[in-house]
Amino acid sequence: MAELKFGQLPPGRRFRWKNQLWLKTSPILACPEGGEKPVLVPRSTMVEMLDGSDPAGQAKGPAEPVDLVMEELRNKLLSRLEALPLAPEQRKELVQQVGLLLNQAASRLRRTL
Repeated sequence: MAELKFGQLPPGRRFRWKNQLWLKTSPILACPEGGEKPVLVPRSTMVEMLDGSDPAGQAKGPAEPVDLVMEELRNKLLSRLEALPLAPEQRKELVQQVGLLLNQAASRLRRTL
């Protein structure tokens, strides 16, 4: 399997780190498999990518439209979340939860295509 820096791994990809399986949910967050709370992962951390061999040479095709649609949905949802009257910590937690759910949905869609 390919080893690379966490920052090079695209969101929605699975990887191995600290002898555990993880899902990258944002540029700096990942969730352990099993749905536990996201943790901050330094971008320079070396991880073992599990889904594919090279993030630069990612397969193009049916997954690409999924990524485009999910990114558009993510941007729309995040702009709506910013308008909610929430405390900063509440907003941060909600943004993380929404990001995780969107990444999980995108992963499921990619697997079905």
